[in-house]
Amino acid sequence: MLKALIIDDELKASDVLRLMLERYVPEIGQVLVCNDAREATTTIQQFRPDILFLDIRMPYFNGFDVLSRMQHRPFQVIFTTAYNEYTIQAIRFSAFDYLLKPIDAQDLVNAVQRYTHRQGELAYQPEQLKNIIKNMQADDPGQFRLAVPAREGIHFFLPSEIIRCEALGGYTKFFTTLNKQYLTSKNLGEYEELLTPYGFLRTHKSHLVNRTQISFIDHEGFLVLKDGTAVEVSRRKKAEIIQQLG
Repeated sequence: MLKALIIDDELKASDVLRLMLERYVPEIGQVLVCNDAREATTTIQQFRPDILFLDIRMPYFNGFDVLSRMQHRPFQVIFTTAYNEYTIQAIRFSAFDYLLKPIDAQDLVNAVQRYTHRQGELAYQPEQLKNIIKNMQADDPGQFRLAVPAREGIHFFLPSEIIRCEALGGYTKFFTTLNKQYLTSKNLGEYEELLTPYGFLRTHKSHLVNRTQISFIDHEGFLVLKDGTAVEVSRRKKAEIIQQLG
């Protein structure tokens, strides 16, 4: 059975989340609540949770401060936050999970289920934390660095450093301006949602392309990139892509 710790200064919000965990998530056998961020470090060390539900905005210490004070973090972090597009993008770019307040029961169940598939990524959390803090301090979302977990570790890229992404089954291969390729276990749809606001085009079910890397469209309807790669454009996407490229 899993142990969950909720750190949130809002009594009502923490009580609601505790009740939802007890009702909808049978995998969690113990739930503890901490409403004072000043006690968070001690509580984490004593309770040793598997999953930490962590509010971002709190008096005395914010959620990032709490994590920064922990040298070892052998638990999965799920941020809980009210809607703020900038904050959520910074979280998602850093590959952390999050739940929007008021928390939806199905979203909560899905987040806990994802925990079982991400235990191998716990070692990445120190670098993810550094990245999210940098993202939050960026003046422009275009300076957010995208966390890409791969077999050999976790890599961080500016959107401008990504040439294209290619779907390989349920995996995604990244092609970068650093002349290197990286394979991650996340599917292309997740990265399409993240990168579309930064000038990326889904040209085909298997291809997501940085429009700044497009050189021209050849006579056969392929996108030719600056590195010479020809990328397929699906029939149903062709008119839309041509229109977007002007």
